[in-house]
Amino acid sequence: SNHLRSNDAPAEWYSLDRDAQIELATNHLSWEKLMKWDFDMFEVSKLSNGRPLLFVGWAILASPHSQYIMEQTLSEGGKKGGSINNDNISSADRKGYKFLDIYKIPPKCMIDFLRGIEDRYVQDNPYHNNIHAADVLQTTHSFLEEMGGKYLDNNMKKESSASSTMTLQMFSILVGAAIHDVGHPGYNNAFQSNSFSQTALTYNDNSVLENFHTSLAFQMILGDNGNSDWNIFQNMEPNDFMKCKRLITEAILGTDLTFHFSNLEGVKNLVPSASRRDNDNGDNEDDYSWKVMSFLMHMADISNLGKRRAISTQWTDRVLLEFFRQGDKEKELGLPISPLCNRDTTSRPDSQIGFINYIIRPSFEILKDHLPLLGTVVLPLVEGNFHFWQLELE
Repeated sequence: SNHLRSNDAPAEWYSLDRDAQIELATNHLSWEKLMKWDFDMFEVSKLSNGRPLLFVGWAILASPHSQYIMEQTLSEGGKKGGSINNDNISSADRKGYKFLDIYKIPPKCMIDFLRGIEDRYVQDNPYHNNIHAADVLQTTHSFLEEMGGKYLDNNMKKESSASSTMTLQMFSILVGAAIHDVGHPGYNNAFQSNSFSQTALTYNDNSVLENFHTSLAFQMILGDNGNSDWNIFQNMEPNDFMKCKRLITEAILGTDLTFHFSNLEGVKNLVPSASRRDNDNGDNEDDYSWKVMSFLMHMADISNLGKRRAISTQWTDRVLLEFFRQGDKEKELGLPISPLCNRDTTSRPDSQIGFINYIIRPSFEILKDHLPLLGTVVLPLVEGNFHFWQLELE
C-alpha cells in the first residue's frame, strides 16, 4: 500500500521516549543492522521496555514497511501522526521481505500476532523467554541474508509473487523462529517425561516441548475456525498455508536436540549451492534451500557460543541458571537429575567446552561450505569462546 497509516506501527513504539526510538531505529532495527551477526538482544530488550520479540519481529517480518514507518516517525518528532504519505519513496525500492504485501497480511494483524506470542513466553524463565525467541529470530534472519545474498535478491526481484517457494520457505522459517519456544515452562523434555507431566503424556514422550510449542502457536493463531485476530495466514492461498504450516512444524520439531546428529548427517550429504548452479533444477533447489534453512534455524537456536564473549557468557549464565533450577526441582521430587542440571557436580567450563566439541564446532564446520560467514566470522568466535572456557578451567 502506498498509504501507510500510523497505526501500522505497534502502539508500544509511540510510547517509547524519543531517545529510545532513535537508538532502536538507527542502531538496531534498520535493515542493515538487523542482518548483523553481532547484535545485542539484551540491549534491545532494555530499550524496548521488555518487548524484544514484538519490535524485532515487526522490524523483520514487516520489512520494509516497518523501517519506513520508523524513519517517518523520527522525521515527524516521534508522535502518532495521521496518514503517512509515501508517494515520494515507494516501498518497492526498499530492502526487506515484503511479506505483508505478498501474503496480504494486515499490518495490525502481524503486530497483534507478535505481541500475543511474546505474551505467552514465560518471563520468569532465565533462558527460554522472549529475549531468546527474538535472538533466534534475528540470528536466523542473519543466516538467511548471508545464505541469500545475491541468490535471495535475485529471487525477490524475479518473482515477489506468493507462489515463490523460496519466499514461502523464508516466511516459514522466520515465523517458526519467533514461535519456536512459545510457552516453554523452563523445564526440559527429560523433566517432562520423568515427572509424567500432562504435556509428556499428551505427546507420548516424543519431542514433548517441541510439539507443545507448535501446537500452542497454531491454536493461538487459528483461534476458533481460523478467525483469530492473530491469524497472519488469513489471506494466504489455502495451498500455501498448508505448505507453510507443514514447514513451520518441521522446523520447530527439528530444534529437538535428539535429532541433531541424524539431521547433521542429512546436511553433510548436500552439495553446496555454489557447485550446483549449473545443473540447477527447481525442485532440487527448493529441497536444498529448505534442508539448509531448517538446519540453520536449529543452529540459530543453539548459536550462543558463536556470539561475541560479552553476549555469549550472559546466555551461558542464563541457561545454567535454568538447568540448575530444574536440578533443584528434580532433587526435591526425587526424580533422576538431568544432565547439566546438578549444580553440585556440573562444571560450567566443562559444559561449554563439551557443547562446542560435540555439537557446535562439528556443525558449523560442515555448514561453512554452504555459508561462508560461518568460516570467516562465526567459527573464530567459537574458538575464542572455547579458549576462554579452557582458561576458566585452569
